[in-house]
Amino acid sequence: MWFSKSDKELEQEFKSNFNVGLSSKQAKERLVKNGKNELPKPKNKNWILIFLVSLLNPLSLILIIAGVTSVIIEKVVNNRIYVIDFIVILCIVLLNAFIQTIEQIRARKSLDSLKKMTIPVTIVKRDGAIFEILVDELVVGDIVILEAGKYIPADIRILEANNLLIDEAALTGESVPVEKNGEIILKEKLLLAEQTNMAFMSTFITNGRAAGIVVANAVDSEIGKIAAAVVKTKQEKTPLQLRLTKLTKVVSIFAVLLAIFVFVFFLLTDENSWPINLMTAVTIAIAVIPESLIVIVSVILSLSVKRMTKVNVIVKKLDAVETLGSVNVICSDKTGTLTQNKMTVKEIIFNNEILKENDFNYNQNNKATFHFINCLTLCNNAINQKNEQIGDPTEIALIDFTRIFTISEVEYREKHLRVLEVPFDSDRKLMSTVNHVNKQEFVYTKGALDQLLLQCNRIYLNNEIVPLTEEMKEEIQEEALDLSSQELRVLAFAFKQKDQQDIETNLIFLGAVGMIDPPRPEAVEAVRKAHEAGIRVIMITGDHKATALAIAKELRLAVSEANVLSGHQIDNMNNHKLQEKLRDVSVFARVNPDHKTRIVECLQSMNYVVSMTGDGVNDAPSLSKADIGVAMGITGTDVSKEAANIILQDDNFSTIIRGVEEGRNVYHKIKRVIAFVCIAQLANVLAFIIISVTTKIKPFDSVNILWFNLVIETLMSIPIGLGNNDDGLMLEKPRSKKETFFTNSLVTILYLAFVTSATVIGTFFIGKDIFHNIEDAKIATILVMACSPVIFAFAIKLPNYRIKTQYNVPQTNYYLLGASVIALVLNFLMVYTPGLNLFFLTTTKEHKFDTSPLLSWQMTVVSLGMMVLPLLMLLGYDAFRKLIKR
Repeated sequence: MWFSKSDKELEQEFKSNFNVGLSSKQAKERLVKNGKNELPKPKNKNWILIFLVSLLNPLSLILIIAGVTSVIIEKVVNNRIYVIDFIVILCIVLLNAFIQTIEQIRARKSLDSLKKMTIPVTIVKRDGAIFEILVDELVVGDIVILEAGKYIPADIRILEANNLLIDEAALTGESVPVEKNGEIILKEKLLLAEQTNMAFMSTFITNGRAAGIVVANAVDSEIGKIAAAVVKTKQEKTPLQLRLTKLTKVVSIFAVLLAIFVFVFFLLTDENSWPINLMTAVTIAIAVIPESLIVIVSVILSLSVKRMTKVNVIVKKLDAVETLGSVNVICSDKTGTLTQNKMTVKEIIFNNEILKENDFNYNQNNKATFHFINCLTLCNNAINQKNEQIGDPTEIALIDFTRIFTISEVEYREKHLRVLEVPFDSDRKLMSTVNHVNKQEFVYTKGALDQLLLQCNRIYLNNEIVPLTEEMKEEIQEEALDLSSQELRVLAFAFKQKDQQDIETNLIFLGAVGMIDPPRPEAVEAVRKAHEAGIRVIMITGDHKATALAIAKELRLAVSEANVLSGHQIDNMNNHKLQEKLRDVSVFARVNPDHKTRIVECLQSMNYVVSMTGDGVNDAPSLSKADIGVAMGITGTDVSKEAANIILQDDNFSTIIRGVEEGRNVYHKIKRVIAFVCIAQLANVLAFIIISVTTKIKPFDSVNILWFNLVIETLMSIPIGLGNNDDGLMLEKPRSKKETFFTNSLVTILYLAFVTSATVIGTFFIGKDIFHNIEDAKIATILVMACSPVIFAFAIKLPNYRIKTQYNVPQTNYYLLGASVIALVLNFLMVYTPGLNLFFLTTTKEHKFDTSPLLSWQMTVVSLGMMVLPLLMLLGYDAFRKLIKR
């Protein structure tokens, strides 16, 4: 490993020279041989390929086969009505594929707009001179100069460093910048976070300078390996895809078997030719297959995606919203996701007491508070520049705190000019500056508490300078220990008026601050809502166990160390043991990318639907492996965004919970739509078969089925899916992976399907046997078949679809109301409009060419009564079910 190699070994390995670097010839040869320093990216699918994948799903293929059969039969029997069947089927299939393609392309464009430009150039030493080159031209063996404020362009073994601090949160999850140096580490195996002489690609330099040699770039770098793994990861099917696939298989098998039965039956009993009987069988298959369902589901998901976009969520694939609604475990990265990825002053040791940050009172006339704020602001190199914070996160936290008192660090430093700086180093663990303040020179020093106390002999107490006794020092250290026990990072401050003595001696102790990367305020509430919804939240981080536990306690994810597991402990466990631990563990600390993926895999093997949230490179493999990956749009790396299914543009953890709510509502809307469609389809098939078998009369033709499926089902089903969301769903437990679209609703579906089919059959036999008019009977049957679902659509309520809570306020679905009126008008126009009724075969032979009423008044009255009957039966069934529950 590179961290254990000596300088001489590195020179020999890469045929490089630390003093002069590579030659231009060497660099060119290596660039040609190994390629550019670029991370692997998944290839964007061509829109044609996306369209074809959307087009060639099983349900669409069956419909296409049915349509082609229609065309073939048209050639045999010379009946153009079958060509119309093919055109209608083709339009439905193409419309569905078009919707899915548009949504995927739209999501891709949104993702592209989120990608940030990375630093394009870096400084290298070649041919003994310093050059600025493009990052993608960097090769192994190059000697690179690293500076604060820059991203690391490749994996680099540090040779020499000066006060170097690197923020590795994107790679390791470590929230605090890591101190780096060029010293060899004589160990065989180390975690990435423990390799203190390595600088990894895409991490950020917060302080200092360094020089090092490129030991790996592009796909060979640590981030490159992760990116490559993400590209290769096979995308698992979502729960919705699995359920729709299963439904498709069942419906397809049933349609084929039923079509074969009908074809054979009529072939043996009917006088028509075999092509006509085959078309009858195809008609039955079309009646069984809910061809509009694909379009309806796509439209509902598409509208949901648009709603999510308004709350700063980019959904890359339509069904990702529904998948998010089915999760029962959210594995979340800590840094930047559950926390703010921003060190914050939480508590202050001042005037011999511990204060909350809001309890500190700044008074410029109070010398103690004046010099304390001076020290925080002036002994500090961080700045806010054009709404961007530049500098070490610890120093940024200090200037954020001083801004509470309306202090601008830039103006303040211009007013109190710096004369001298003694930079921080790892031996002294102190930093000092000398500044002009009120026409005098003052020394301001900050650093580690134990080191600073050694240099202090006085202290400010009650706005007076008094001697600092050993007892006082012990008391201060006890207060600091109290802060440390809360995993706060303690930084101490002192000052003095400049004298002839050494700058960092005989200082006056001012106080100390305790800092931490705190939880996002909205994350605390989001975690509570997740628990309320029956969703486990597991925090995964590269931070130390103690730090992770402190944050987890604030988020109410853990109560003790028993709920925390480290990466080293995971290494010593097999998957079975890890699965046992996962029942109680809610926090994972000091983990690497392999651990994260393994955790997700173990949870999935335990039948959990897993969501992984994160923003760093180290999250990418687990984002890709999870059932639903959620990346951060602002702080997220390009690799994590590519791997995720959903991207949060505002980096707000609570948005995930809104997504879960949206997903649950989408699923229940889809379930309700499927129930509605299945009731109508099953009723039609039963009516067709029973009437055909018992009377040898076909009550309706394929064009009537297509009218019913396309106009009525689509027109009615989409508004059902546009109903208002139910907040009460977030108080239910997540649905089981084993749940189907018919779980808890099959009895309702079968009951209403049988009632509706009985109504349709009854209408036919009333016309045939009582009024002795078969043509009237067929027309009335078609009218009842088309209107009954329109009327009972309002009353469909599936068991467990809603739960009674304070949130459930009845609201009218105006979309459904409008669609019902339109559907009823269209159905009556289909029967009573001359010419149109001829096309739809809803006219009697006697009335084909005149404008008199096309359905007798007796059968019109019968039709009106029968089409309302399913609604009355459903309301009665609903009342009976409620009575039983009591």
